[in-house]
Amino acid sequence: MSTPRFARRFSLALALSLGLGLAAMGQTKGNVVGTTDVGIWYCTYYGDNWANWGEMGYPPTLYRPLCSSQPGDYRAYNATNAAVIDYHLQQIAEAQIDFLLFELTPGGLGGYRHSMDRFVDNARVVAKRIKIWNDQHSWKLRYAVAAGAHRDVYGNEPIGLCMEKEAQDVYDHFCNNPEYGGPTNYYQLDGKPLIVYWGDRNQNTAAWNSYTGDKTYGNRFAVRYAQDVVRGSYGWNIYSKGTVLDSEVEVVSPGWGHYSRATPPYVSRQKGDFYSQCWNTVLTNPRPKIVMIVAFNDYLENTAVWTADTTLLTDADKWIGPDGKDQPSLYWDLTIRNIRALRRGPTADVSTKGAGRDTQER
Repeated sequence: MSTPRFARRFSLALALSLGLGLAAMGQTKGNVVGTTDVGIWYCTYYGDNWANWGEMGYPPTLYRPLCSSQPGDYRAYNATNAAVIDYHLQQIAEAQIDFLLFELTPGGLGGYRHSMDRFVDNARVVAKRIKIWNDQHSWKLRYAVAAGAHRDVYGNEPIGLCMEKEAQDVYDHFCNNPEYGGPTNYYQLDGKPLIVYWGDRNQNTAAWNSYTGDKTYGNRFAVRYAQDVVRGSYGWNIYSKGTVLDSEVEVVSPGWGHYSRATPPYVSRQKGDFYSQCWNTVLTNPRPKIVMIVAFNDYLENTAVWTADTTLLTDADKWIGPDGKDQPSLYWDLTIRNIRALRRGPTADVSTKGAGRDTQER
């Protein structure tokens, strides 16, 4: 695969001009030094049967994402399908996204909740494909891991012990794994590999800070947290108020949840307007170190932005644009457009006008 146009190197002068007062941004590990990095949550749940998620407890998945550059190739796919993964990585790199955050919060790390091991195994396949991508292209993709620190994972064990054991697993078998490119391909923040723990954010923060057991591996990471979108959180579910300003990380998301789910509250996509409003909050304020997109391919809680046929959906908004028509690539078009605006510097609001072209037509 040849190196695409988007991968041309930025000049140092351009990189510095995009810094917008973020002199400390060298502490991240993106492609353009001194600018805001962009990360995106990436899900590896998917097997051959999209109607049954075992212990996950979700209704059948009715999204049919675009799986190749072939026009109309909307279908279910297996998360270990190398051709689909490579197409994802090509599109993510073309969008100038810096890193993927593997969504492994259901379990499977550190010896916990083995029923979820397959999600971790699927992520290993993606990590291998990232190494292959980086060996052949100048726009580098890194990855990091989001682990679970919640009752379904740690059970009756101390939360801090769970976090330490998961950190050891990620450090030994992901970050330092030469088959995945070792530390070079693992995303770093403040000079350490990033790990994000999903669960009760306040409880987990307190549990880790007060844990008196061995923290050898956890201390090797930049430890961050996710639960809902509040200041300093890396995700997951967003509220109707949208993006929350923060100097380190700001989360953008197209919406969240199911019509039939009472809590957390459903957040409508509003024909792309909600996602645009999230990005506009980022673009019209001082830049954070990281913009975190929730999510590339989350078809269980309806936060996906990657191109998909949504005409079968019944429990969440179909992807309809301002013109009232189905627009499979609406949210990916908006993602690309807003990242371009982020790279350029200060900008006015970026609307949904003109979005919705099929991705393969670019």
